Amino acid sequence: MSTEHNICGVLVHARPSSVEDVRGRLAALPGVEVHAATEEGRVVVTVEDTPEHLAIETISDIFQTAGVINASLVYQYTDDEDLPQESAP
Repeated sequence: MSTEHNICGVLVHARPSSVEDVRGRLAALPGVEVHAATEEGRVVVTVEDTPEHLAIETISDIFQTAGVINASLVYQYTDDEDLPQESAP
């Protein structure tokens, strides 16, 4: 079984009046960790694959979250621990 890790950084734009509610809803999604939120409605989260959900499925759920205006994938990292790692010379 592969031990691949997939981590995505997502910037979420929420309605300013809903930031705290959105923050709680996002934190309840599988594989989501909320790192920061502003009063203006920007919320920074990371999304990881879980055994039940791929990160892309969870990101799709973010778009459907009440109070969310938009979300942008700003970073994505994948690492497969089963593959041999190259070392720099």
